[in-house]
Amino acid sequence: MILDTATIDRNVSLSADVCVVGSGAGGSVVAKELAEQGRSVVVVEAGGYHVNRDFTQREEEMYLRLYQDQGARVTADGTVLISQGCTVGGSTVTSYCVCARPRRHLLDRWSTQLNIRGVGAEEMAPHFRHVEETIRVRELTAEDINRNNQLVQAGAERLGFHAVRLAHNRTDCLGCGYCALGCAYDRKTDALTVFLRAASQRGAIIIPDCRVEAITTARDRVAGVTGTFTRTARGSATLSVAAPVVVLAAGAVGSPQLWLRSRLPNSRRQVGRNLHLHPQVWVAGVFAEEVAGWRGIPQSIAVDEFLEIGETRDGGFLLAPTFAHPVALSSMLPGFGTDHRRLMELYPHLALTAVTIADHSSGSVEVDVNGRAVVNYQLDDDDRSALTEGLRRAADIYFAAGAQRVILPFNETVELTRRGDYRAIDERPLRPNDPMLLSFHPQGTLRMGSGGGRAVVNLVGEAYEVPGLFVADASVFPTAIAVPPQLSVMAFAHRTAEFINNSAARLFSRSG
Repeated sequence: MILDTATIDRNVSLSADVCVVGSGAGGSVVAKELAEQGRSVVVVEAGGYHVNRDFTQREEEMYLRLYQDQGARVTADGTVLISQGCTVGGSTVTSYCVCARPRRHLLDRWSTQLNIRGVGAEEMAPHFRHVEETIRVRELTAEDINRNNQLVQAGAERLGFHAVRLAHNRTDCLGCGYCALGCAYDRKTDALTVFLRAASQRGAIIIPDCRVEAITTARDRVAGVTGTFTRTARGSATLSVAAPVVVLAAGAVGSPQLWLRSRLPNSRRQVGRNLHLHPQVWVAGVFAEEVAGWRGIPQSIAVDEFLEIGETRDGGFLLAPTFAHPVALSSMLPGFGTDHRRLMELYPHLALTAVTIADHSSGSVEVDVNGRAVVNYQLDDDDRSALTEGLRRAADIYFAAGAQRVILPFNETVELTRRGDYRAIDERPLRPNDPMLLSFHPQGTLRMGSGGGRAVVNLVGEAYEVPGLFVADASVFPTAIAVPPQLSVMAFAHRTAEFINNSAARLFSRSG
């Protein structure tokens, strides 16, 4: 069942086998798998419960309704805008539906060099297959590729750059282009429509509109959670859930924030460290023809020519078409006043590509005196170089596809007019907040490891210092995974849920 918090008029106390904090890619998978094994499950979500009839396709409404901090979460210095969902279903509700497995080299290196047994490519394959079958992942067809993506595909082919057609979790898509605002037609096979629905049908209680304030412990192990309802029938009300197993799945910012706010053990001082953001910027091509990039599936092609995933080191960047509706695009385009207006008037003729860095840079999540998350992050020199190179290669692709000019993502309007003349890039050093970076994939703040000083959770996601507490989100990734993380989060969450089910005798003993 999904609790209608508008009926809450008193404090609520519950008891369950498992309490899951967060209902996105990781939390929803764990909830479904455990509920289907007969475990009593409570899922607590800070965001509201919204379904297809609530997705109005209006930016000024949906950013406020579906996104963390109403779409305005930024790092402490304001240089990176971090975009994450805050609704039942989490970021899967607002995603572009891209489903990509990490490169084999990366998973195998985690397994061998980092000694995280059980996460090699072959060992993880059954978990990926299970998730892919559950959410009906399929490779897109040529008919699914809109003009915005076709231009990048054509430019990459002319230059000999390797490009791939992506796989998505969507069925019978109408191509409305409003993926980032929630699917009004229920064509996404996401956490909301698949995993949480199945969990609810098996008896899981899903509680929206409730901010978890603390994870509680007793006798040196996890004991449950406490929270505060943000929407009630009248007045304030609290929630307490007693559970011998708690699964933390609030995302790579929210999960360490809650850990630190709860004052859980952190003797290694690693909670909140190792933050990777997959930072990206947008590059725009201006074409004589109408592109109408807002129509169709936003992201169906990726150029992975420059993504460096090897046996010893990761790096480079991914180029993938993207697009935005007018409110979001206006905040991303450079220039001021009449100059900015001139660019907005080109809206139908713009093509957009995201340059996304497989970052080596490492930041942190801390909490202030009020328990709010403070995110610190800055690009290192290698990532700055990769970003600069990404601007050049995105421009190459657009000129090869026939662009009249290319607009760069700096604060002031900087345009390129021909391929190869990149003095405007070379002579303009990257500075804080110029360009502003975007992040849709925070990860790594509660990293998984074999027991060394830098690991927070063990090989199956259980906290070293808090027995019974598991993490099932992108926080556990020991390095940046270089591709959109939705599918990986689900696969690793499935692996963690399988371990919890197989460890029932230890975990669900109320006596500890």
